[in-house]
Amino acid sequence: MKNFPERLKSARLMQGLSLQALADRMDNLVSKQSLSKYEQGVMQPDGAVLTALCRALEIRSDYLDREVMPVLQEIKFRKLVRLSAKEQEMAIERTRDFLQRYWELESIVGENDLFESPLKGMDISSEEVVEIAAEKVREHWQLGNDPIYNVMEFLEGKGIKVLEINAHEDFNGMSAFVESHVPVIVLNTFLNQVIDRKRFTALHELGHLLMQSQLESLPEKEQERWCNRFAGAMLLPQDSCRKVLGNKRHHILLNELILLKEQFGISPQAAMFRAVQTGIVSPFYGKKFWLELSKKGLKKTEIGEFNSTEKASRFRQLLLRAVSEEIITYSKAAALNNQKLAEFRLELAAHLSL
Repeated sequence: MKNFPERLKSARLMQGLSLQALADRMDNLVSKQSLSKYEQGVMQPDGAVLTALCRALEIRSDYLDREVMPVLQEIKFRKLVRLSAKEQEMAIERTRDFLQRYWELESIVGENDLFESPLKGMDISSEEVVEIAAEKVREHWQLGNDPIYNVMEFLEGKGIKVLEINAHEDFNGMSAFVESHVPVIVLNTFLNQVIDRKRFTALHELGHLLMQSQLESLPEKEQERWCNRFAGAMLLPQDSCRKVLGNKRHHILLNELILLKEQFGISPQAAMFRAVQTGIVSPFYGKKFWLELSKKGLKKTEIGEFNSTEKASRFRQLLLRAVSEEIITYSKAAALNNQKLAEFRLELAAHLSL
């Protein structure tokens, strides 16, 4: 098992365990010193220890013998300051694990979408130019001023790997490149409870990917502000915002913003930001609006509804195609989906009975 040391360390980090914590979970069958030697490739475990390792790390036995996982570059976390080093490592390793299985599946099926940045060569020198950048992306991807009904599906269709992982609630999302040219957006499954935030976070991370070279010299807070501006402009273009709300307003009802959400899938809070950014209302009125929301306990609450599933589905579609066409066995499909064979069969049977 030539890849055993790296795979073992990755499996441990995915669980958020220190060497001592892993030894404790194994009832000290081996010491943390021995575990360290396994990860360094100095020692190899015997069969009993290997079985105990898989049980403690909640992995299949073949996990430790798979190919080395891809290295992520230019990693950007949203709200990085709220995420501990351990939680960052967990998110990164879970992403690497998923990508390794994703790439293997693409290789088997013979499909690998290529990505081309619509902003290549564009000089984005200020936050105001970010607005123009978003318009250019919409034009290049032929969106016009129409709403983006399903952001996840849209991004996957443009060659961006969109992954959803279980992580701490402080983790919203992150973006990265693999081998400098494959863009990846990772979202917390927790965001399925707040669809408008999930959509905004995905496009915020898209901003990091597309404006990477322009952002790297800016302070982190300014980077976040630019990417928020980009996400808002992607969800609600300024022409659409003005068409619905008007060119100049002194007051906007919350009900109007809820209607905007139903059409464009942008939260009322973010829609008010757009109204301020496009000069429809004054910054003073915007502050007054957010203060009122805070007093009512609604500033971070999902207000209104938007009817979209917002699921990253390409991996699942490729997996089911490979099974249906008998390109892979059920057992291989279960392994790629990180499931036991019985779990995978039960899941398929449940859908067939609907």
